[in-house]
Amino acid sequence: MAAGRPTIIDVARDAGVSPATAGRVLGGYGTPSPELVRRVQDSARRLGYRANDVARSIVTGSTRVIGVVVSDIENPFFARAVNGISDRARAAGYEMLLVSTKMDLARERSAVEALMAKRVDGMIVASASVSEGGHLRRVREAGVPLVLLDRRNDGAGAVDSVLLDNRAAAQRAVSHLLDLGHRAVAVVTSATPGAGRSARRRRSAAEFPSSLRFEGYLDALDEAGVTCDPGWVLRCDDADAACERVRDLLVTRPEVTAVFATTNVMTGGAFRAIMDGDRRCPEDVSLMGFDDHEWSTLVRPQLSVVAQPAYDLGAAAGTVLLGRLSGPGSRSAPSETILQSSLIVRGSVAAPPA
Repeated sequence: MAAGRPTIIDVARDAGVSPATAGRVLGGYGTPSPELVRRVQDSARRLGYRANDVARSIVTGSTRVIGVVVSDIENPFFARAVNGISDRARAAGYEMLLVSTKMDLARERSAVEALMAKRVDGMIVASASVSEGGHLRRVREAGVPLVLLDRRNDGAGAVDSVLLDNRAAAQRAVSHLLDLGHRAVAVVTSATPGAGRSARRRRSAAEFPSSLRFEGYLDALDEAGVTCDPGWVLRCDDADAACERVRDLLVTRPEVTAVFATTNVMTGGAFRAIMDGDRRCPEDVSLMGFDDHEWSTLVRPQLSVVAQPAYDLGAAAGTVLLGRLSGPGSRSAPSETILQSSLIVRGSVAAPPA
């Protein structure tokens, strides 16, 4: 054997078979005898042979690898979702290539192109856009199964999607606050104020989860006959901004007795602002957050939250993709799977002060 990485020719020579036979055994195709399989596999292990996956994919048409693109792997929500995808993929004999784009559409396009070049069998994408999807449409047109995760993308065309009930979940959470007697409920959101109202006139359009949750907030107020004061809508992009905006709100808008945060990041900022201020939680101001992270029960008061089944979301996306790759539904029409979130009420919400 020449110095360096052993080749299939080295394995064939060691096993006393032809390179073609060694290729069939190591590629998992053809019908070699059990004895030949044993000899070739023993030689491959002894020599430390590793298959050339790209070359094998040319013969078999499959790399047994799926690509996953998410907008922010540092977000615990996506971390749990990716775990769900990975567990489903590994159980079915697939490996996973993961890319995090930090909500940068250019990075996403580059990642999708790179995964296609690596000949992944299928792709799951949580897109940085809900409208610009030409790169995703090209994936579908190339015959590579694609599943959208957590949000639709109108530009991708007709593809499978696995989503959460964001609008309904937010409405349930805010309705709970209103049922307790709160009438001035602020919202901390990354959605553009006014987006929810305009979106109601175009329900077919894809929207980010933040916009859907803002719509759910407005739905709950409408149902209770409460007019939304623009001063209650705090638009923020990160935890520090959320903390600053909520801190100012608690000083300048004493009528606000409850705060609804629409993401786990906003929840952390809002909680910090309330703990740093003079108003007590929940005696003076209630806080309803999003996502049930470990710290939600470690702090006092324990946080009331909308709990998203992030792991189940990822697992469902993996199941849909694997079905496209090998199941009886591989040629069926695109599907939309919607998972339900749950409301967990703990110590951070209570009736408003008299």
